[in-house]
Amino acid sequence: MGSRGPVPVKLTKKEAAETLKVGPLTIRVYEDGTLTQDRVSGVLIEIPAGKSGPPMHWHRFHDELFLVTKGTMRFDTPDGHVDASAGDLMTVPPRAVHTFKNASETEDCECYMTATPAHYVDYFRMLAKATEGDKKLAPEQTQHLMALFGTFPPDVESEP
Repeated sequence: MGSRGPVPVKLTKKEAAETLKVGPLTIRVYEDGTLTQDRVSGVLIEIPAGKSGPPMHWHRFHDELFLVTKGTMRFDTPDGHVDASAGDLMTVPPRAVHTFKNASETEDCECYMTATPAHYVDYFRMLAKATEGDKKLAPEQTQHLMALFGTFPPDVESEP
């Protein structure tokens, strides 16, 4: 348990955020759980026009919130797709199969994403390191990294 009493707040400016490159995506880490006792992390995900995010997947242990701050993001699920525009929030609870991409071929989009617990940010760090220099991962390499963080493709059962 953390200390009782006043604790400081922290402002992280965009230029001071840790910046990760994962394929075409830029991920800016504003909070990695260090100040929240691993309860929540916050990142800005920038997706260039016409580009996609991760393969379809689900998370065993963590929740995600995506607040679209620019452009339009398309969230694909087994039930179809949903377009979210600036100001819209997509909630992804554990076991919800999903992926996302930029819905536009001409305009960039971005979203502020939170994950609980916060250590999921380390997945982005590991993925950025594994793909340095535009290195491409084989599907089984991507699935291995995802599994380290309780993240699986849709065909893996959600209950053991």
